Amino acid sequence: MITINEIVKATSGKLVRGVAGKKTFRISIDSRTIEPGEVFVAVRGKNFDGHKFVYDAIIKGAAAIVSSKKIMWIPSNFKGKTPPETPVIKVNDTNKALADIAGFYRRKFDIPVIAITGSVGKTSTKEIAANVLMTKYPVLKNTRTENNLFGVSLTLLNLNKSHKAAVIELGTNHFGEIAVLSKIARPTIAVFTNIGESHLQHFKTPAGVFREKFNIVKYMDKNGVIIFNADDENLKVIEKKNLPQKMVTFGIENNADFKAVKIENEDNKITFTVNGKKYCLNTHAEHNIYNALAAICCGSLNNVVYRSILAGINKPVDCQGRQTVLKFGGITVIDDTYNSNPVSFKSAVRTLGRLKTKGRKVLVCSDMLELGSSAKQLHESMSKDIEDAGIDFVISLGSLAKHITNGLKDSKITKAVHYNSIEAMKRRLKVLCADGDIVLVKGSRSTHMERVVEFFEKKEE
Repeated sequence: MITINEIVKATSGKLVRGVAGKKTFRISIDSRTIEPGEVFVAVRGKNFDGHKFVYDAIIKGAAAIVSSKKIMWIPSNFKGKTPPETPVIKVNDTNKALADIAGFYRRKFDIPVIAITGSVGKTSTKEIAANVLMTKYPVLKNTRTENNLFGVSLTLLNLNKSHKAAVIELGTNHFGEIAVLSKIARPTIAVFTNIGESHLQHFKTPAGVFREKFNIVKYMDKNGVIIFNADDENLKVIEKKNLPQKMVTFGIENNADFKAVKIENEDNKITFTVNGKKYCLNTHAEHNIYNALAAICCGSLNNVVYRSILAGINKPVDCQGRQTVLKFGGITVIDDTYNSNPVSFKSAVRTLGRLKTKGRKVLVCSDMLELGSSAKQLHESMSKDIEDAGIDFVISLGSLAKHITNGLKDSKITKAVHYNSIEAMKRRLKVLCADGDIVLVKGSRSTHMERVVEFFEKKEE
């Protein structure tokens, strides 16, 4: 809750209409869901402009309007009625204003704020870390993957006195975005999951990805803590930086403060030991050890006891489309359709390769997007990982994924075929898949590979 005067102060705006008063208000950016008494910030997005919906917000009882445009006060919507004396705060940029309001509000709370970034694993790590901390006290977290300026701002504006910590996922697809989000969140703990080939259309190289992600520390307190994956080659540079924050590492292969050893993977359960304490994960995917390790670090730094950490890392996490295991008759489908980049693709293929089955291991994949000039080469390079994992059959869809199957044409291990339409792919799957098979479905979000998962659901019906 925030006052009109605080909004003016936070945004360096000007109250051009109405009276500030002393009441506190919630913030909304959606005229469709705004409640009476909320302040409407007319933000702009790629496909919308909130200024077009200012009068809708006023009609629904908006307590105030934050706008970068002049508002005409005789709209036809009022049909001759006297327009309400709704306060208006004029700002230069409403998106920046939302960020400034959220940052101002966040600084009212002296609590741990854990900010998580990386190329893959952000959402899963955020969910697991929040579950660990929630065994001790109330925790605020992003809903799903709301990790951009709008999502992070609105999440932090939901802070209240009951919250004793916040776990916030920070995402980016262009330079400068993480710095803005860091300024809003002011993290006390920063977590780096990994750095890889993601959004190369903008960042060009993994080094560019790191340079952008590393801005998460820009607005950290010098007494903060930086947690990072010691097995990630692109993150080792952090150790060489002369930073005032404490460094904490996690990993499996290299020396780390929190290192997983004695790893065993059997019957969809993974057990491992960290600093003499045994942990168990109800999953088949070994990459989740890294997500759990980051969460264990966060719990330990916030004095969560071992038994509570153990309970937290095993609490069910709603991460649909991230290696979700589904059973359709005798066929097992791994739904990994949320998104795809070379890091997550390789991890998913390795996981498929490790699984035991009486049938075949089938990979159904589509394009990995936003890889810029490296797209063709990165797709071609996936064929080696597929062969190394011992995948029996690959079916690809899309102009880029075709390079994956092309790279397998001479393979003696993996049969591969490419289709130009989802319908042709479904017809092949209908006759190909049999009881005992495991089918991994992988692709970038905009390629809508969830349609393949839906095909198996309907086939089962």
